Amino acid sequence: MSKTIGERIAQFVPTTLTFDEGLLGERDRQVLGKVVEAARLMDAIFLRQVSPRNPEWLARLESSQAAEDRDLLHYFRIMYGPWDRLEEHRPFVGQEAKPLGAGFYPPDLTNEEFEDWLVASREDEEAFRGFYTVITREGDGLSAVPYSRAYAEFLQPAAGLLEEAAEISDNPSLARFLFSRAEAFRTNDYFQSEMDWLDVEDSLIDVTFGPYEVYEDRLLGYKAAFEAFIGIRDPEASEQLETLIQYLPELERSLPGSDQYTVGTRGASSPISVIDEVFSAGDARAGVQAVAFLLPNDERVWQAKGSRKVMLRNVGEAKFRSCVVTVGARAISEAQVSLLAFDALYNIVLMHELAHGMGPSSITLPDGTQTTVSLALKELMSPLEEAKADLAGMCCLLSLIDDGVLSDLERSCVSYVVSEFASIRFGIDEAHGRAALLELNFLLERGGLAYDARSGRFQVDYDRMLDAIQDLTRRVLGLQARGDYEGVKLLLDTYGILTPPLEAAISAMSDLPVDIEPLFPIEEMMESW
Repeated sequence: MSKTIGERIAQFVPTTLTFDEGLLGERDRQVLGKVVEAARLMDAIFLRQVSPRNPEWLARLESSQAAEDRDLLHYFRIMYGPWDRLEEHRPFVGQEAKPLGAGFYPPDLTNEEFEDWLVASREDEEAFRGFYTVITREGDGLSAVPYSRAYAEFLQPAAGLLEEAAEISDNPSLARFLFSRAEAFRTNDYFQSEMDWLDVEDSLIDVTFGPYEVYEDRLLGYKAAFEAFIGIRDPEASEQLETLIQYLPELERSLPGSDQYTVGTRGASSPISVIDEVFSAGDARAGVQAVAFLLPNDERVWQAKGSRKVMLRNVGEAKFRSCVVTVGARAISEAQVSLLAFDALYNIVLMHELAHGMGPSSITLPDGTQTTVSLALKELMSPLEEAKADLAGMCCLLSLIDDGVLSDLERSCVSYVVSEFASIRFGIDEAHGRAALLELNFLLERGGLAYDARSGRFQVDYDRMLDAIQDLTRRVLGLQARGDYEGVKLLLDTYGILTPPLEAAISAMSDLPVDIEPLFPIEEMMESW
């Protein structure tokens, strides 16, 4: 039975994300104010990337005086559109289906038409498959419009605000990034600004800003959505996590399946930041909130320099308290539920992000074509990549436990399973949700999890779970190394589905909150600065 709009809103717990304002000097406040203003413009762009009609629908809801429309407006803002991200993008306002390509492509464009166009127009391939273009119809053909032109009315003022923030900042590396990101907004060339972002050092204000993730593009998985994460960095906590970086090369070499690709071909830079989130916008704020991320996604940057990992500490703590604990209480056997722990989950999330930087990148297909994993796997890349990060991350975590660097095997295994159940509730066609289905069904098949139909709970078998994780990691890395689109499709169609035990478990959690709705006091603070 479909949920009422009130029940949908209740799935998200309003949560104020606090930070220590006392850490900010006068210059810091001015810089923070400018980047938050610029982040609001990322909201405007992402709204249009979800659907060009979103501004029209939003204006209608905002102008309505009807009580029901006020609730619809509330949920529309959580979802960034009239489609429910927790329910396979089904509409909760009106009846219009959401195109697989969102606002990145003509709504009637098919995968086949896109590929046929490139066969006939090879000179268009780089622009059409690139992160930073919108595909439009032009006469009888197709055209790739750079983001710098498609969203100029928002990117131009955002660039100006970033430059103003850079002029104020007393951190040279942050200023350099803000200047180069402003230039990227105007030129559509993001390479140098991504390199500069990786070089930001000793900045209290942590800024991640621009077009990054491709989850919104469910047609081909090529187009990057605009977002912003702004936070206050904890240098001490960040330094503690940096100690794990030294283990990464050996951890990757020890992964099951690492013999199927060339290890260590990406850049060595791998900084980690622990931040308290101050503000988010665009794709970063739509629906379910991230607790960590690894960026950039540009393979050229990874090859040249590396990647950066950011842990959103206050978001993770809030989600654990409000959502994860309640899921664990429903999903895990009474004998094991007490093993669920935030510290263990924090390490799992960290290793997940580090594992995104592992695995195949540039590959050679069986026919000799040189390509990348993401281009070869298209729209299937996102769920498989999330599964890879979960699985490889767990393998790395287990290796560190074996070596005595980390501890608590049982807590880690139980916390991992609970996190996967929480991910399913994000939506079974969402990348993280489908990856969780794949992993949990595989564990059930291999006996790493046992389902008790009478209690509706799951019990972890530690030895069998470890074997299953190793086997599935080997399989996933092999599929990426071969760029095996059909093999990935078969794996997801077999395991990435809602089987009866998982359907029963999710049904039993239907009254629980799914995530938090972030509230940012920075917006009120700025009025008095």
